Amino acid sequence: MEELFRVAIHYANDCGYIEYDPDTRKIKVILGNSAKRGEVEAFLSRNHVIRVAQQTLRDFKESIGFPPDNLGTLQMVLTKLWEDTGVFVDWSRPVVLP
Repeated sequence: MEELFRVAIHYANDCGYIEYDPDTRKIKVILGNSAKRGEVEAFLSRNHVIRVAQQTLRDFKESIGFPPDNLGTLQMVLTKLWEDTGVFVDWSRPVVLP
């Protein structure tokens, strides 16, 4: 049983988080703004073209990634979340649950 991955997110003054269970490959989005939560859920439930640097920063390989497939793909896709939805990923802010 692998540990759950959680990363903080926010939109305007609404703070929340994304949770990923590697065992079940389920993603849960916790965000008070229901419209933005829906956008993030839709974003994370579709394939994305990911350009990954190879030998140099000018040498990219395109691949298709589906966020629930694995943690690495999810993290890579999350780097594009703000660009597509306006929701920020707070990589350095810890997720503290009550």
